[in-house]
Amino acid sequence: MEALLQFIVSGIFLGAVYALICLGIVVIYKATHVFNFSQGYLLVMGVLLSFTCMNYFPVLIAIPLTLVVAVIVGLLLNRLALRPLTGQPFLSALLMTLAIAYALQGLAIVFWGPKVRPYPQWFPVEILDLGIINISSPVLWGILATAAIFVAVGLFYQRSKMGKAMRATAEDHQVAQSLGIKVDRVFTLSWVLAAVLAFIGALFFGVQAGAFHGLSQWGWKAIPACFVGGLDSLKGAIVGGLLVGTLEAMATGYSIGGGIVPGGIVPFVILLLVLIIRPYGIFGEVRIERV
Repeated sequence: MEALLQFIVSGIFLGAVYALICLGIVVIYKATHVFNFSQGYLLVMGVLLSFTCMNYFPVLIAIPLTLVVAVIVGLLLNRLALRPLTGQPFLSALLMTLAIAYALQGLAIVFWGPKVRPYPQWFPVEILDLGIINISSPVLWGILATAAIFVAVGLFYQRSKMGKAMRATAEDHQVAQSLGIKVDRVFTLSWVLAAVLAFIGALFFGVQAGAFHGLSQWGWKAIPACFVGGLDSLKGAIVGGLLVGTLEAMATGYSIGGGIVPGGIVPFVILLLVLIIRPYGIFGEVRIERV
């Protein structure tokens, strides 16, 4: 029983990582209808850049500086890579996000190398004894931070003027533009928001995982979670992330012997099943297209 609970806690933490990456993907997909393969790599860059900032500046300066860099990264990606493809075939933008992903991976290896570096412990790190299970404070903070981010983004979409504009743009670009909504500005904000979300998550997940380019594997495993929850659903992002992360952690924990760990393939098995049974995901909107 204790082992099961420990696996569930590990799965919830892993699911929180996936959910946060999914949230960035959903934010961009809802606004632009482009699937962003580079979101996981934005998280990696967030970890590495915040790691560098914390090594040179005090935490109270390093964290705001990291978020400013996130805004700049989001602006540059949209302006230099995605905006020139406006009006081009959908596949062009899709491949561009894939190119961005590998470009960020290359930059991470060139500037930080392959070495795993200990991330600065900018908040108290300790093991919390909850009786039947032990949980480290970075795991707890990562889970709480993800929950707070989802609440904040949900309120932003529901209450703010720009959030409502982004929801309108998600329904139909031409209709939103006819209503006076600056669709290009919404696209830009979507990329900035996705980058900021990734960098905020990096501040908490980096303490637990360390700083190295291999964290990009989180991005690929988060893709099945997106499809499980639904590409256009914020609540689907957190449900899909937690479901995939928990199942992966349990499969890994209960695997017997060495060699291939079955937990690593669980997200992609789930992806296959979802695409066959419910391709729009649990909370995804079913769109009927007439031919």
